[in-house]
Amino acid sequence: MPKTFLGLLRQHRTFVISYLLFLVLGYVIQLAIPKTELFLLTNRHYNETLDYVFKVITMIGDGFTMVLIGLGMLFVRYRYSVVTVLAYAYSSVVVQIVKRLFNSPRPSKFFEGINPIRTLDGYPLYEWNSFPSGHSASAFTLAVVLTYLLPNKHKHWIILPMALLTAFSRVYLAQHFFQDIVAGSVLAVVLTFQLIWWLENSKWYYSPSLDGCLLGKNRLPKQRSDEPASETAPAQV
Repeated sequence: MPKTFLGLLRQHRTFVISYLLFLVLGYVIQLAIPKTELFLLTNRHYNETLDYVFKVITMIGDGFTMVLIGLGMLFVRYRYSVVTVLAYAYSSVVVQIVKRLFNSPRPSKFFEGINPIRTLDGYPLYEWNSFPSGHSASAFTLAVVLTYLLPNKHKHWIILPMALLTAFSRVYLAQHFFQDIVAGSVLAVVLTFQLIWWLENSKWYYSPSLDGCLLGKNRLPKQRSDEPASETAPAQV
């Protein structure tokens, strides 16, 4: 039977509630500390270990990583690959459109001639299209997709923190302001859940041809389309 959008959110309420708490905390911090001061506060605290860690973590939000994961899902189930690739494409297109509408300066351009900021030697530094953060959007798109697909939902505690660290890495690496990463995460979470809701109410998404994988017929149990989603498996997959 058709699933409502609110029903989908309730099914994944642990992730949704945790994310909303992050948004509230982020909003309070941004109200208390001006945009420039908040960035400079982060920019002044660094060390070589953190440089290396965040250069690695930020790759989670790279488009290439999302494509690799989407391709990897082909070995698990075609349906999983479809939702991963479509979610990334959907959120990315919207984010890129919004970026170009605002065309806001990144920290390196914003502080140019005003206040020198610390950057990493040899690390690519961009000047425009700061709002919203594309890497943050990709990381949160992946977080929602994994929350939706992976079984044993009580073990999902690592998914949201990894998305948050990926988003924060963009500020640490002097690529974005905090407002950029929050906006990127909001767009990603809303758009990805919206896409999943649309897919779950589309007959073609449950086509038998999507049940298989590159290694042959998938042996994972498939839920009947008229049964409610459980807490341990993706809805109706």
